[in-house]
Amino acid sequence: MITSMNKIKTIIVDDEAKIRNGLERLLQRDGDQWDIVGIFSDGIEVIEFLKGNRMEFDLLITDVKMPEKDGLTLINDIKNMNRDNNFLSIIVSGYDDFQFVQSAIREGALDYILKPIDRKQFFEVLQKVKKRIDEKRTTNHKLKELIKQSEMLTLTKQTQLLSESISSETEDIATMYWIKDFPNGLYQAFFISVDEFPSKSNEYSKEDWGAFAFATENIIDEVVKEYKNSQHKQLGWWWREGGLHFWVLLYSSSKEYTDFIVAGDTFSRKLKLCLNNYTPFSFSIAQSSLFEDLFVLPEMKRQLHSLIRMRMIYGGNQVYSFRLLHKLKGTDDHHLVAANNMKEFASKLTTMLGRSDTHKIDKEISELFNKIKKLRSPIVIQHAIEYLIIFMFKVNMEETEAGLSLKDFDEILQAIKTESNMNKLEKLVKQTFINIHQKQLDYNQDPALTPIMKAKKWINENLSKKITLQDISDYIYMNPTYFCQYFKKQTGKTVFDYITDLRLETAKELLFEQDLKVIDIAQLVGYQDPKHFSRLFKQRWGSLPSEFKKKYKAIH
Repeated sequence: MITSMNKIKTIIVDDEAKIRNGLERLLQRDGDQWDIVGIFSDGIEVIEFLKGNRMEFDLLITDVKMPEKDGLTLINDIKNMNRDNNFLSIIVSGYDDFQFVQSAIREGALDYILKPIDRKQFFEVLQKVKKRIDEKRTTNHKLKELIKQSEMLTLTKQTQLLSESISSETEDIATMYWIKDFPNGLYQAFFISVDEFPSKSNEYSKEDWGAFAFATENIIDEVVKEYKNSQHKQLGWWWREGGLHFWVLLYSSSKEYTDFIVAGDTFSRKLKLCLNNYTPFSFSIAQSSLFEDLFVLPEMKRQLHSLIRMRMIYGGNQVYSFRLLHKLKGTDDHHLVAANNMKEFASKLTTMLGRSDTHKIDKEISELFNKIKKLRSPIVIQHAIEYLIIFMFKVNMEETEAGLSLKDFDEILQAIKTESNMNKLEKLVKQTFINIHQKQLDYNQDPALTPIMKAKKWINENLSKKITLQDISDYIYMNPTYFCQYFKKQTGKTVFDYITDLRLETAKELLFEQDLKVIDIAQLVGYQDPKHFSRLFKQRWGSLPSEFKKKYKAIH
């Protein structure tokens, strides 16, 4: 069955009306596979038509000699105007001139027909056109399928790499070479986590749970696809962490921060709405700030896992982001009754960290726990301490340069749920806050060194060891995400590129100066996999380490 999609789009050009009409009748007589999209008396008219319509066509039938623009010039002009439109052309001419025939062939004309037009010859040429176009369409279809399969393989591979990065507790910079397979631009991460299950959830069968998980995956997949299709050069990946907990990573090639923030907010609202409408559960979504370097992805995981805990205070079925924390209001007032003074205390404690004596901080926390111990309800006690910890986290995350460890906060929150001994709880809270206090004191001890200088100094001293972003940010006491942005702004390099360049530069010097095996040099500069090290070395210096060393010895 011939449809408008597979008809052969044809343009007819001739300065004689009789010839134009005759060509049109011959095409119509040959069958309904011909779609005549334009009939013109001159080449200039064709150019104007194509400029106004920006359309692609399959066949051009044109006279050679025309008053304003001849057929051969027309073919060349169309090719220059739209290089992607690989059309066929048939030349019609009243001149049996070998020079014209040569020029037509040079311009890629399929055939050259003399006037008056022989119908039998013309229909034979049309058969050649149909065969050529069918072959071209078949080839293009196969090519598109191959490209689609390649994109699917790339997407699958990238999703696997992202999933492995998220699941890793600490990501060694030496193993993060895979981030080079991802495009440069802006990224935004989302953690989607089911809230408490409905009261009748125990009535669901194993098959029901499988269906719910499948439905949730389909919803996320559809909303991610909708985002990708909304604008050109937008990408998205999603994967399941386990249970009804999922990750989404969105990408935008645009450098417009505001537009991407709006797109991210729209995405999270749409996703939450769809999950609410088509599953029996409510979900909370933690939404990251924008970042350019996938090197920070493991840190984003820690941030969003901590951010999702805000639902313990503000309730589920919400989208949480650091930008929107100040707009949130508690949804469970009876749990907040005991926390009336938590905000005031947390603010006071925040100002003391890095400034007051350790003894004063210890005393302040002791006084707080004396008040908490007088509360009668274990649930209220738990929520009071949770409120304190989460508020501290909130205050410090709003200060983007702060280097508070999300791991420390997570450990306390986990301990609150499992620890029944108040004295042990008090000791854990004190230990955590005093550790934070000590880090801030250490950070302020050497103001002569900038954060960049401190980071470079630490990297140089630990080049042979496993290095993670968390290691560096813990040392300089700066928020990891902010540090990455700050480092790139100040040095022009990402942290990942700086460490990789330093390791490969050091490796080259070691090859020159010492008689060491490649495997030993790899380990000295922080690479446990010698094959990966050799591959990186060749990419940077043009030769494998062993070949590079031979060339150096030959010269010297």
